[in-house]
Amino acid sequence: MTETATPTILALDAAAGACSAALFAAGGVHRREWAAMARGHAQALMPMITSVMADHDYANLDAIAVTIGPGAYTGLRIGVATARGLALAAQLPVIGVGSFKAIARGARAAGTPAGAMLVLLETKRADLYAQSFDTGLEATSEPICLEPDAIAETFASLWTAGEPVIIAGDAAPRLLEVLPEDYRMIVAAGDGLADAAIVAAEAADILLADPAVRDAPLPRPLYLRPPDVSPPTADRHRWRRETGS
Repeated sequence: MTETATPTILALDAAAGACSAALFAAGGVHRREWAAMARGHAQALMPMITSVMADHDYANLDAIAVTIGPGAYTGLRIGVATARGLALAAQLPVIGVGSFKAIARGARAAGTPAGAMLVLLETKRADLYAQSFDTGLEATSEPICLEPDAIAETFASLWTAGEPVIIAGDAAPRLLEVLPEDYRMIVAAGDGLADAAIVAAEAADILLADPAVRDAPLPRPLYLRPPDVSPPTADRHRWRRETGS
């Protein structure tokens, strides 16, 4: 493990509609693999990791980062379990990065102007995941899971300042369908999907701001609601332990 001002981090994402791995070194992204996919994350993730680590040794990493959700139940488990396994083998800390923050930061990196932002993530059901952020990309609400009409009502106060609100995330089009016509908004740049390169940069900032995160407990997936299909009994027990349900 290095002790430098610019951490070296392997980051993973398998939380939703994409799968990616990235190596962050010397203050920037050294290697990156990314692909949009609805399924197949388990088969795609390890080859991506092998590719981005091709010329780098795990002994030179400061941490492994991973998106912790919300997102798809299976994808979250794949990503978090892979990060934990690699970290255990290499004796490294794991830094969890929320999917909302990763997408908000990715939208800004893609050229979206600064401003209040509402991030919407797809659940593949009638409801959506949502969380709001201020101009500095600090969260201004807890993550929630509601239907689009209820989200529009819950976050109506974002529009009271009179400034346009940035709408980001892969479920943004579903919210736009129900927002009042007089609401001023900007649709964020980018595809609304998480990217391990952004996760790595966020994790580097977290580690620089608070080196004590090296000793924090392993991150847990943020599900917000149970899986669509009932898993086997052992998995149901694991889900209850992870979520406190």
